[in-house]
Amino acid sequence: MDLSTRTKVSTAIAAGILLAGFAVILASAPHDNMAGAIGGACLVMVGLSLTILTFVCHWVRNTSEERRILGAAQREAQAERSRYLAAQAALENERGRLLRDLAAERASIAATLAAERAALAAEFQENRATELAEAFQTGVEMERAGMLQRRQPQRGNLLKFPGRQAPAPALTREREHGVVGP
Repeated sequence: MDLSTRTKVSTAIAAGILLAGFAVILASAPHDNMAGAIGGACLVMVGLSLTILTFVCHWVRNTSEERRILGAAQREAQAERSRYLAAQAALENERGRLLRDLAAERASIAATLAAERAALAAEFQENRATELAEAFQTGVEMERAGMLQRRQPQRGNLLKFPGRQAPAPALTREREHGVVGP
């Protein structure tokens, strides 16, 4: 039995007891039957208590509103999770694209650097050949001009010593108090 069926059965039983209590009170009142009136009143109180307990039980056990709220919260959490996963996938794709762009840029820079290095090496070789030709030509011109002839080595280079000098007077040091000497 589900909750609504139990609630309906309990409410029907409570209504039956309540009607029986009113019937006993109505049957006892014209005959001045005090015991019947008290018994009917007790049945009415039992019927009302059972009705109240049925409604309280239904209120406590009825979780349809909470289930609806929980379902909405779960759907929202699932949507948030989906957005998070989509954002994470987009971030990974962007990171991959950036890495591919960096690799392509590095390859482009490396190719440019190799081409510039080859051009500089060719220019260096050309400049070197030109400088060598100019140096050789300068050497030939200097030879023709007589600038590169060997000189006669000098026979000796005697060192001249200075003449004898008198020794320098020795410095005396005074031993007085407060006088500092060299």
